Amino acid sequence: MGAPKGKPHRKFTQAEKLAYISEFQDAHISQSKFAKEHGLNLSMLERWMKEYGEQGEAGLASHRDRCGNRYAALHTSKTLDEMGQLQLRMAKLEADVARLNKGYRVKGSGSQKEFVTGSGKSFRSSKI
Repeated sequence: MGAPKGKPHRKFTQAEKLAYISEFQDAHISQSKFAKEHGLNLSMLERWMKEYGEQGEAGLASHRDRCGNRYAALHTSKTLDEMGQLQLRMAKLEADVARLNKGYRVKGSGSQKEFVTGSGKSFRSSKI
């Protein structure tokens, strides 16, 4: 479900997660009751408990640096230095190579975009 529209998601540091876990272990109440009392999502608390049990404190570290498009900031940056321009060009070329390996090419742009397969068949879809 996530946060309400316009409100940022709440982010927890490793220390905050550890504090909630130790407080839960001392409370001796159910996970659902603890989560409700502290305004936490139950599945989030369960995931923290599982990761803490399997990996210790290291399991509570943020994973945000490992996901997402690593070139997304390059597209939104207004001024790119030479290295940034080269990285963006490289990302676009890598995407082209991956697309060509799948066996189709793109004709047109926007709502007129068509995907043409190697056999000459074309289809209009944003999902492949």
